[in-house]
Amino acid sequence: MLDSPVVAGWRSSILRVSQWTGLDERLSPAAATRTRRTHWASREEAWRHFHSKPAFARWDERMLSDYIDFGIPQVAHDGSRSLAFDRRIEYQIYRTLPHTLGARLARGAPVPVGFIAGTRSKEIRQVGLSATRRATGGHVEWIEGSHLFPMEKPIETARAVQRMLRELGERG
Repeated sequence: MLDSPVVAGWRSSILRVSQWTGLDERLSPAAATRTRRTHWASREEAWRHFHSKPAFARWDERMLSDYIDFGIPQVAHDGSRSLAFDRRIEYQIYRTLPHTLGARLARGAPVPVGFIAGTRSKEIRQVGLSATRRATGGHVEWIEGSHLFPMEKPIETARAVQRMLRELGERG
């Protein structure tokens, strides 16, 4: 798992209630995804738009370039671009984060599980790592960066994933 901590215990109860009441929309990126911009006049405009945002400004420039080329492809001869994914689906993903995963993993994962985390991840600070450590048998590795460390440090992330897969294969 890449910086997607397991929600369990009292936190899973809070998540369930916040989803039921709609409060989760204000506590997660859901609200931003619902109103996310979907069109840009050019590649350059898309680059300026994302590069000016603090979260995207930390991305490796090659990753941001690929995100724009493949996530916001050109859709017309005039060079205009549109988001390649449906923001409503992304919104629903945030609104339906699993609140039962911790309980399910407490009974044991069907395959070996590892976790790679960003050292500055707000998501981990919100959720904690106790349930994740239990689910992974303590198999946790850290990479400098935020929740989006795979885009900030793509080479280091790829190496960490390869290392973890080897280690998990040896355990499994």
